[in-house]
Amino acid sequence: MKKTLLLIVIAFSQNSNAQQLENKYKIELGLQGVSVGTEVPISQKFLADINVGWGGITDFSDSGVSYEWSGNSNSIFARGQIRYYLNRERREAKGHSLKNNAGSFVAFQTKYYFSGVEEYEVGKYWLNELQFGQQLPLGNHIIFRYHVGIGNANDLDYNYNKFYPSVGFTVGYSF
Repeated sequence: MKKTLLLIVIAFSQNSNAQQLENKYKIELGLQGVSVGTEVPISQKFLADINVGWGGITDFSDSGVSYEWSGNSNSIFARGQIRYYLNRERREAKGHSLKNNAGSFVAFQTKYYFSGVEEYEVGKYWLNELQFGQQLPLGNHIIFRYHVGIGNANDLDYNYNKFYPSVGFTVGYSF
């Protein structure tokens, strides 16, 4: 089993002629809130995106999904994402920029909200998502990233679990 997993990782991370992924530090603002983090290359095609931040709280109730970011509804969060880049060689061949880890990707993201809103019976959430997205450079330091996908939300305090469509975008400043 371990050998099979190792062979899969090696196959997906074979070297190519595309520009290397870069270690970047960043500040971001998006639907999830405000965060600081880093992007760390794992291989030629894999990247880890690790962030901590502050933002609103999403309620995944039976009646739907709602999001609120206010004085009564906010939380510190931790977010980790593993991205597999699909097209950096083709992007480079077309003359598009690879700056700031630009490219199309598939990703697994996990996010933990450290607090909920007791008044609305919303507890601490753990979100896991499979995503397809793109990160694009807007100049030398500005990045724009969007994704679509499917997620699973677990309310850890009230033992609630729900699947949901995932959509998001972020604008950030990369150092």
